[in-house]
Amino acid sequence: MRKILLVALAIFFSGAMHSQNLYPEKYDGCHLSNFCVDCGDTKANPPKSLLDELKENFDKKKLSELKGTIEVQFLIDENGKSCLLSSINKTNISSKKLNLPKVFNNVSVWTPAISKNKPQNSSVCFIFEFEGEDFSMRRRIFDFKNQKNMKSIGTPAIKGSDKNELSKNWIVFTQQNSELPWDMTRAVANDLDNNIWIGTDNGIVKIQNNKWHHFNSKNTIISPTPYDKNKTQSVRDMEVDKNNNKWFLIGWDAYKYDNENWTKYDSINSPISWARQLFVDHSNNVWFTSWKGVAKFDGKSWTKIDKQNSNLPSDKISGVYVDRKDKIWIGTLEGNVVIENGSTKLLDEKNSPLSKAFISKMYEDKKGNLWFYLEKEKSSDAGIYKLDVFGKWTRISHSDSKMFSENTVNDFYLDEDNDSLWLTINAVGVLKYDLNTKKWEVYTNENSNLPSIHATRITKDKDGAVWIATYAGVIKTE
Repeated sequence: MRKILLVALAIFFSGAMHSQNLYPEKYDGCHLSNFCVDCGDTKANPPKSLLDELKENFDKKKLSELKGTIEVQFLIDENGKSCLLSSINKTNISSKKLNLPKVFNNVSVWTPAISKNKPQNSSVCFIFEFEGEDFSMRRRIFDFKNQKNMKSIGTPAIKGSDKNELSKNWIVFTQQNSELPWDMTRAVANDLDNNIWIGTDNGIVKIQNNKWHHFNSKNTIISPTPYDKNKTQSVRDMEVDKNNNKWFLIGWDAYKYDNENWTKYDSINSPISWARQLFVDHSNNVWFTSWKGVAKFDGKSWTKIDKQNSNLPSDKISGVYVDRKDKIWIGTLEGNVVIENGSTKLLDEKNSPLSKAFISKMYEDKKGNLWFYLEKEKSSDAGIYKLDVFGKWTRISHSDSKMFSENTVNDFYLDEDNDSLWLTINAVGVLKYDLNTKKWEVYTNENSNLPSIHATRITKDKDGAVWIATYAGVIKTE
């Protein structure tokens, strides 16, 4: 059995947190009226036998098949009694089937946190990595002293193009040279009035006629972070619907802004359960993917598609798209399906790339061709594909075979006006592909003024400029 690893992760929380779940899976029966996160002159520590005890608590057959990571939040009272408060499961077996409360609650007494020579209630987090019966754990350590703006610059995993081969220069917006409220950005969108919207890890901005308008937890219903009431929860995704409503995934909930009023959708008034992606279809339905199926909102009512009602191979949804023929394409972590007229078909034809990797994002161009980003970790089958109207598949390849197999595509944008394809690739930067010349341009922070190797969402404004969110500011083409 592997040793326990303690890993210091610079997560920017303030020292006190009261009765707060850090992860989306929450468990009943675990309550303390007051506790702090990873606190104490001496922090709470698990019993030395914890790994052995957990191994005994797991169902042996399920443990032998278990692969992936589970991050858990424990509450430790002043007497050292522990209980599972929340978790996030990124394995091949659901938390319910694993019966995580039974596994994690039935353990020996911990050493409680000590402050000023007195024991106190606290919360601690551990990440468990599973490869069958051989599993390890490492502690997530919160750095309360380092609360500066989170910047991720990094070194690109793949060498970029020669500087002389690049056709674009970037205008870079950061906190230092603009009214951007936070450099860490994950979402950007262009609305029907040609206003640019930027979602950051501390608020939203709208750029209208070069004026910046701010939206945050102080002037909207958007929740602040649980650890700092002066900071707004992170915007993880954003879309604009056909009525110019703005939709956001913020924290674990969804928000709609109709240009006057804000509406919040959570597990109380919707079937949303920690949505991962947003998508607006041609009929103006708004779709939300999650690890518990996919939810659809038509403006009045909600419907949900999952294993129980639509024969999906898995409820862990990686992507969803509705084409002009109203076919619903759904990617799951265990296969892709298409739903047509209420009938679900598994896309498992051996000669199709859809049988080898799962749909993360799709787009239908003006000619009716379907474009896919198919994702599969550490697989040569991951990448960009086009399915034309005659049923022929074409793969958009790069000379570096590792470009798509070892690095995740965060977003792609097909610029049909200029016959080009834009991609953001995690740990690399921004790629531009000329559909006519078949040439790639790879922008990194080493060969251009791209501020970070981590770029996320892409949009284009009506003036032709391409905008991209990055972890160290927002960029646009000159």
